[in-house]
Amino acid sequence: METYTTQHNYSKEKPSEGFLKIFFLGLIAGTLDGLAAIFLSANGNATIVFKYISSAVLGPEAFRGGMGTVVLGIGFHYFNAFAFTIFYFFIYPHLPLLRKNIVLSSLLYGSFVWAVMNLCVVPLTRISAQHYTLNGIVKSWAILVFFVALPIAIGVKEIYRAKKTS
Repeated sequence: METYTTQHNYSKEKPSEGFLKIFFLGLIAGTLDGLAAIFLSANGNATIVFKYISSAVLGPEAFRGGMGTVVLGIGFHYFNAFAFTIFYFFIYPHLPLLRKNIVLSSLLYGSFVWAVMNLCVVPLTRISAQHYTLNGIVKSWAILVFFVALPIAIGVKEIYRAKKTS
């Protein structure tokens, strides 16, 4: 006679709950990054920040656009935030260095995000050529480290810790 067990080795968390955690983490990182850019780089002018982001596709015409251009920039901005959040989530279990120290992983990942955006993505867009200054580089790097990479590193570590205990 065969016996069946009712015990399962399933996680208590549904896949949709994990997705929601990652989604909210991307939302937090994108919002913090956007607010930092608005207040630390654009003197409180959200319109100029998001029109600048829209100019990646629309070119200089973006700055003559209206609210639709701003909304497009917001969409691109959050798309990038979600992409970098999801990427970190997937590489986290494979890179022991990311699991050892939140501060170090934030410095490294923020530097990675800065390099990808400024050296790979932006040059492929219609944004006019960048004139880098040391102050601008440090400011944008610090924003990415503290307002994007740090929340992502903390949140992803918590997501994996919760998975381990469930």
